Amino acid sequence: MTFRWPTLFLLAATVAFAEPADPRGWSPGQKAAGAARILAGPDREGLPELELPKAFAKQITGRTLLFYFSPTCPHCMKVGKEVGDLARALKPAGVEVIGVATGSSLPADVQAFRAEYGLDFPVEIDEKGEIGSAIGARSTPSALLVEPGEKGKQRIVDVWYPYQPGYDIYVRIRAAKDPWSVFGGYLGNGSCVGCHQQESEGWALTHHSVAWRTLTTRGKDTDPECVSCHVTGAGKPGGWSTDRPDLTGVGCEACHGPSGPHDGVRDEPKDACATCHDAKHSIRFSLERAVPLIDHYAANAMDDETFRARRMAVVEGQADRSLVAFPTEPTVGAEACKSCHEAEYAQWAGSPHHHAMQTLRDAQKEGQVDCVRCHATPTRGGPTPTELSGFRVAEAVGCEACHGPGQAHVEAKGGTENIEKLGDDCPVCVIEAVCTSCHTSEQDPDWDLEKALPKAGHGAR
Repeated sequence: MTFRWPTLFLLAATVAFAEPADPRGWSPGQKAAGAARILAGPDREGLPELELPKAFAKQITGRTLLFYFSPTCPHCMKVGKEVGDLARALKPAGVEVIGVATGSSLPADVQAFRAEYGLDFPVEIDEKGEIGSAIGARSTPSALLVEPGEKGKQRIVDVWYPYQPGYDIYVRIRAAKDPWSVFGGYLGNGSCVGCHQQESEGWALTHHSVAWRTLTTRGKDTDPECVSCHVTGAGKPGGWSTDRPDLTGVGCEACHGPSGPHDGVRDEPKDACATCHDAKHSIRFSLERAVPLIDHYAANAMDDETFRARRMAVVEGQADRSLVAFPTEPTVGAEACKSCHEAEYAQWAGSPHHHAMQTLRDAQKEGQVDCVRCHATPTRGGPTPTELSGFRVAEAVGCEACHGPGQAHVEAKGGTENIEKLGDDCPVCVIEAVCTSCHTSEQDPDWDLEKALPKAGHGAR
């Protein structure tokens, strides 16, 4: 059996579900499938006793966390500060930390690592490899919690092979008399994975998981307005900062609050949506459309190959962005817009958008639906039509291809809440989402948003 988020001994039961359909539109799943293992610990009888080198074993006089690492390992560097802070947090619980550097480690590198990450616990270089061999570590960083056993051996309390960012809370849970006492403040997604395995895999298939990447690829990762909605807890005590890279992206706590409900305070996740998905930053946002798209159990029915393909599509920006689709309402055609927007209509009538179908006719592709979908306006919003009859081929790319279905707007004789207004008050992320539904890197590799917008703007000539 393989695990997409590997932790040694982290086992989840396979459960058969015979429940009614989830009202949120989510797949069947088991909430916090790994919680029992994390809270109760592994089966002690199933863990072997250790026989560490005698000289080293003498240092273990009580519960001790062994941190096996290499000072030049980038993964070890990533958790270095976390482990240093963890060592100080464990002292009140009577747990000591001892570092074990791999045999190839140079003393100067170990000293530099300790200084860089504030490690104030002892570190021994495993020159002969005896300690690494005894604990069975095959990668760095790894950690195991041990205590003195009988006949000079050591009992294993728990293991974290490999040790990953956010695992400090699992060590603290094992050391604390009251596991719930360790919760409080923002902990990061790494702290959620162990108990919430299924939810974590489902999150990896959402656009929330790559929210930060969408900024870095557009050079917006220093814009405070953009950053605030692409990280977790920005502007809140203990929330995202440059010192908390583990809170980069829209993680679990962005919706469920710091520590989720585990510190005794429950936030209503749905209340968090509108703080970012407001009228300025989303296309006609509604919970009815949005909640099914964050299916926490979407990965449950997938094999590994399907999961990897879906995940890569999200990472590479190729995954469907259903939330930026227009509502499933009828379109009324450009002629219905003319009486109120005469100047805009005239500009559109002379634009390439109005003549988009002619380019297909010239190429004798006017009968190919896959081509027409980007050269004509659908007769209604929502899923892309699969038949030619679902498009307004006579007007090509009309007003509603960019502004969304206009039936409600026309019937109300105007308004801003019933149509997508793409103007100065609409951020580039929304406009880009509309444009790139057709101007993709495959179909239009030379297309540039900044150059294209002035040409498409209604003030352009």
